[in-house]
Amino acid sequence: MNAPTQSTSTFKNVTRFAWILLAAALLLMPFYAAQYTVTTFIRIFYFGFLALSMGFLIGQTGMVSLTQTAFFGVTGYVIGLLGVERGVPFPLPEILGIIIALLFALVFGLIAMRTYKIVFLMITLAFGQICWAFAIQNSSLLHGWAGIRGIRPPVVFGIDFSEQSTFYWTALILFALGIYILWRIVKSPFGLTLNGIRENPRRMIALGYPVYRIRVAAFLIAAVYAGIGGILAAYNSGIVTPTAIQLSRTIWILLVVILGGSNHFWGPIVGIVVAVWLDVSISQVTERYNTIIGIIFVLVVLFSPNGILGILDELRKGEKLAFIRKRLPLRHNS
Repeated sequence: MNAPTQSTSTFKNVTRFAWILLAAALLLMPFYAAQYTVTTFIRIFYFGFLALSMGFLIGQTGMVSLTQTAFFGVTGYVIGLLGVERGVPFPLPEILGIIIALLFALVFGLIAMRTYKIVFLMITLAFGQICWAFAIQNSSLLHGWAGIRGIRPPVVFGIDFSEQSTFYWTALILFALGIYILWRIVKSPFGLTLNGIRENPRRMIALGYPVYRIRVAAFLIAAVYAGIGGILAAYNSGIVTPTAIQLSRTIWILLVVILGGSNHFWGPIVGIVVAVWLDVSISQVTERYNTIIGIIFVLVVLFSPNGILGILDELRKGEKLAFIRKRLPLRHNS
């Protein structure tokens, strides 16, 4: 076995062992971590769904959508309106929330998917702002800025999901399952088709692919992920307000995806972990934490447009190049 093969095998073993340790640490966290830490990870999980939603569209289709937080908020409002105010039992509010988010996405998608690049960006921005304006101005149904309060996780078969550890494990399982399903979609022929559309939609049309319908389908998938995140967020916070869908949150999620690396599958996940922990850590030190986090975002984008994972890729390529240069003289002498 030659040196490169040994190095590759060792790297795979180390990676596999690291994944096992990470899975064990996450599963056992309620037993050893502080309550605040567990709460922070729950926040990572539901915002992670929203980041995956936006990252999937950017990375696979090249579409920067500024309306994903609308789907995030819609499911929360449906749970509040049906589950809290009208007493509809679980799981009907959750199912209807996803269905309504899909209907919104279908209507938006049928219009927006006829456009590309900056026009698409502006249309999705307009859709998101329409939803936000409706939420703050509708005081009779959605209660305006006050929102809907008193949202509590259900009790199913005697299992109380309002208990922090139970809710944490549920969110963790859903997030892991969501990552796995999205990974399979990205690696499927459908995902490869999305990549082709991202690179050259006209060529894909010429090859006979229904580009418009495929882009709409991708938009619907992203809406489901945002909607699931909205359900978890509503149950965790116990409230849903227009803040969930305002423009500042949309921009924040976009920056999170860029921070992690929008061209990488794991970029949104890395970005949301780093962003949430920066938010938690720096906010304990200074009230100007948003300014500091903004400066960090700017520095990362300036020095690595491909985000944190882009930096790691460059380091990995540099190590491989150094190894090749080190081996070349030996081969030449032999």
